[in-house]
Amino acid sequence: MKIKSIFTLSFSLLVNLVWAQWVTHNPKVEEASVDYVKITKVEITDQHTAIHLRYEDERSAEVPIPPNIPPMFREFYRQQMGKPQIWLDPNTRLYKPGDVNTKFRFLRAEGIPTNPERKEVDSGEVIEFIAYFERVTPGIEVIDFYEGRSTGQTTAWNFYGIHIQNPDPKKKPARPVTPPETIAEKPVEDATSKAIGALPIIGLKGNILNAHTGEPIMATIDYIENGDTISVNTRSGKYRLALEPGQKYKFIVSADGYHNEIWELGDQEESAENGVIDHDFRLIPLSEGTTFTLENIYFETSSYSLLPESYDELDRFVKMLQANPGMTIRVEGHTDNIGNFDKNVELSQQRAESVKNYLVEKGIAADRIETKGYGPTKPVSKGSTEAERQKNRRVEIVILKT
Repeated sequence: MKIKSIFTLSFSLLVNLVWAQWVTHNPKVEEASVDYVKITKVEITDQHTAIHLRYEDERSAEVPIPPNIPPMFREFYRQQMGKPQIWLDPNTRLYKPGDVNTKFRFLRAEGIPTNPERKEVDSGEVIEFIAYFERVTPGIEVIDFYEGRSTGQTTAWNFYGIHIQNPDPKKKPARPVTPPETIAEKPVEDATSKAIGALPIIGLKGNILNAHTGEPIMATIDYIENGDTISVNTRSGKYRLALEPGQKYKFIVSADGYHNEIWELGDQEESAENGVIDHDFRLIPLSEGTTFTLENIYFETSSYSLLPESYDELDRFVKMLQANPGMTIRVEGHTDNIGNFDKNVELSQQRAESVKNYLVEKGIAADRIETKGYGPTKPVSKGSTEAERQKNRRVEIVILKT
């Protein structure tokens, strides 16, 4: 009897070891692109990594069809404005944060269709589904779930910094966990999933910080890729993006109570280390006494006529002033030290007036804007090269009152 008990126990332990896996319930996720899809569990077996997700429709009711819509167009209206459609992109993959070359391809999904199929969602509906990937390498205990980039028509489900139990058995002993009842099928590998591992991307990550205090802030990053305008929101101040190599990017980072920051990125491959670029954005708070340069403001040579290339930046500044109706500012013009001193002072004053006139034409009250031309008297660089002199030819904004 004793021998039989020992044998039964040993056999049970052996079965558990063969089916050993790691299960993480409600894993910590550092950043998610949406709040209506959540990761509820991550299971790791010898065959795959299973990400359990829950979609919760947050609409309170169906979108009503207005009575003035003709009957022949009602179905079209319902399709356009009615039930949302969801699916999982088969190009979804898992990454090791900070190392886009360590990736694990998508195998299959349960409970949700994959592109190009769609599933309509009823109001208030909750959908549980599972995404299966290659087995994450033991020892990697933080992963990123990257479905793709959002567009004007679709929203990608991306999760960054997913903390999971997946220790390296060579470093610490593994504890067997009884396998769940739901995992049994053999992963399906097709030509689409096999090609996913070859998709090239460059990672861009960093923080969005208060330029004065260094504290992280909630912000929005806007950029254009392949003709699509993409917006990424971050609540924590941390961000991660996946970019296509060989493209040039222009990022506009904005946050309530801060001046926008613009940053351009050229050849990503040369600046990426292990496929990842680190860059922090530091936004200047809009407080009394704050001074900042309006970037990308251009005038005709030796003239105060604004060039069209300036309009995008000025229009963004108009929106900031509209969002802060109690703010008053001073527009300051600055030149380099080449040429006649008095003429440079006059030119800088005229350029400041040109900026003010543009803002007024866009609806900003004239009494909210002062102007001042300083000519070459306040250089930010004392170098003699053209690049250094260019830094001195600028338009600055001083916030007088918020």
